Amino acid sequence: MLLQRYHNPKDPGMQQIRQLLNSGYKQGMPAIRLIGEDMKPQAFDVYSPKILAAIAGLEDILASRCIAIPMRRTDKKMPSFPPDFDGAGLRHQLYTLALTHFRTVYTNYSERPALHTLHNRSGELWSPLVALAAFFEEQGGVSALLEAIATTAELDEQISEGKALSDREEAVLQALELLTRGRSQLTWIKANDLRERVARLLGQASDRMGDGQWIGHIIKRLHLANEGRRKRANDGITYAIQPDEVLDMMRRYDVLPV
Repeated sequence: MLLQRYHNPKDPGMQQIRQLLNSGYKQGMPAIRLIGEDMKPQAFDVYSPKILAAIAGLEDILASRCIAIPMRRTDKKMPSFPPDFDGAGLRHQLYTLALTHFRTVYTNYSERPALHTLHNRSGELWSPLVALAAFFEEQGGVSALLEAIATTAELDEQISEGKALSDREEAVLQALELLTRGRSQLTWIKANDLRERVARLLGQASDRMGDGQWIGHIIKRLHLANEGRRKRANDGITYAIQPDEVLDMMRRYDVLPV
């Protein structure tokens, strides 16, 4: 749904759409409408997955009930769907998948509390995706999907609570500061060494930290390295880290050195 009209206070239809969207994010929250000449109130179930696109963003109430995916304007021409594209076949396969494996996904959602570590609004928003991620990883062989979804959900919860960085991201900054302490020039650091240092800071075993792919994501997110400052070798990936940039990021996010 495109929401170009969403912020127009003079648009009479948008107020009702806002009410429907605010009610429809959670099961069991019907919209009440007066129907017929006798104006009899009737409840309508408006719960369903929805995708909203809005350039100016959403108001706080609705935004708190969404999983936001900020998108940047591309500088490349995106491929178009072919004129004869028909998504019916894919849609039918999704119907078949849902009907065939409903019980397994329902069990993941309702009967496996260990999968669901978030609470309150974050738990409501992310639990369905966590249940699906567990299904595709365990039944479909999609490796590391559950960890990726869980990590993103935790970060989303922390951002909604006003915490800009996750514990793992803070530990990466602290580990980089330790590994570059006393230096002023670019320092090449192996991803495996960084992962082991982060594990020690978090009090976890390094073999329980997953593969090193998340390190690259965090370093990129914190703008501490780019493609030109990364080398791949037989013993893994090495990143060129500028100590001053690490200290600057720690200052920006109020991360204390160890």
